[in-house]
Amino acid sequence: MADFLPYIISVICALISGIVTYCVARRQIKAEIQKIEKQHELNLEAERQKFAMEKEKMELEKQYQLELLQAQTGNQIGAEMLSEMVKQYINSPTGQAQMKKAVNSKKTNRSAKR
Repeated sequence: MADFLPYIISVICALISGIVTYCVARRQIKAEIQKIEKQHELNLEAERQKFAMEKEKMELEKQYQLELLQAQTGNQIGAEMLSEMVKQYINSPTGQAQMKKAVNSKKTNRSAKR
């Protein structure tokens, strides 16, 4: 046994050193994993915020386009209504009489100026 004592002490020292190294490495790995998880959570939150901002931007653009389209449609409908009203008035007897009166007054104004 005395012959093996130096080997046993070396093996015990190596085992202790290996166990301590394993424990330290495991603790460092846990810390790295926690750091990576925290960074991942921060990245996810940043992506969520970015997505929310892009979604809001797209909704605002869509709303603007709808308002623009409604304004254009309203203007077009208004112009069509006015045009139709003028046509109806011109075709009515009152409109015809007023047009004749306007044409006659221009003729009399031209002849009076000469």
